[in-house]
Amino acid sequence: MTMMRNASILIAGMRALSNEVCKNIILAGVGSITILEHESVTVEDLGAQFLLRQEDIGRNRGEAAAEKARLLNPRVKVIVDQEDIAQKPDSYFTQFNIVCLTGCSPEQTIRIDNACRENKTGFYAAGVHGFFGYMFCDLTHHKYREEVQETSVDKGKEPETTISQRSQDYDSLASTLETCWGYPKPKALKRKVSPLFFAMQILWLFQLANGGRLPLSSSQEDMVALFKLRDERLRSAQVDSSFVDDDLLQTLIGTASAEIAPVCAIVGGFLAQDILKTLSGKDAPLLNYFLYNGLEGTGLVHHVQKSA
Repeated sequence: MTMMRNASILIAGMRALSNEVCKNIILAGVGSITILEHESVTVEDLGAQFLLRQEDIGRNRGEAAAEKARLLNPRVKVIVDQEDIAQKPDSYFTQFNIVCLTGCSPEQTIRIDNACRENKTGFYAAGVHGFFGYMFCDLTHHKYREEVQETSVDKGKEPETTISQRSQDYDSLASTLETCWGYPKPKALKRKVSPLFFAMQILWLFQLANGGRLPLSSSQEDMVALFKLRDERLRSAQVDSSFVDDDLLQTLIGTASAEIAPVCAIVGGFLAQDILKTLSGKDAPLLNYFLYNGLEGTGLVHHVQKSA
């Protein structure tokens, strides 16, 4: 609990997802939260961001959200940094215990993960695109405690609880995105990873090639480019092109720019819970991907390792 009360957490990007994360972490009573956000509140932000009000339109998102966030738990220090994350040097991120990025560009996400690994700072990245969401965790090397109940051979005797010290290693985001799967059969691959894992990567690749913008489902040109990226990405990953079908991509793109409150609540709740688990040092945190499909109501955890 001492670690949690003294923890310094960075939340980069103030969207509906990070509203949920901030709420849960502040209510848990961490030491301080720094909100890094350089953009202003728009009308569209009011749809799912419960920390914002109509009178906040035009204000900095971080400043506006922080006013409401501070009321949740006055003991938690809430700091706002209005500088663009792209202008922050790698050294900026080393002052925090946990760095959490929400909705950041692929380039910045990979850069900051690498910076956090250098300093062994806990790193999380997450995003929500309509009905779908993802979360990635990189703690480099994490030690934690786990309670184990040992059943006694004597009948009627209460089981004994022992505490075991455990650890787990994490791969960088960049290395997991370059994993080669060796052309397994689709059914066998689905037992290891969801097609949504690759669909999110394809969305990132489109953003990288198009100045950060999301594809439009109404644009035939965008859809053709997306399908081409799908074929190229799966070929390089040694995955059959049928593993990510057209319907999944079209459904993902159809609501890619939308913030759906229930989806943000589920992904944000899971993310905040895992951050608190990491800080407490009790039980194993996520290793290393969580993918949520709101249409099916399913959340899957995948351990994606770098290629040997």
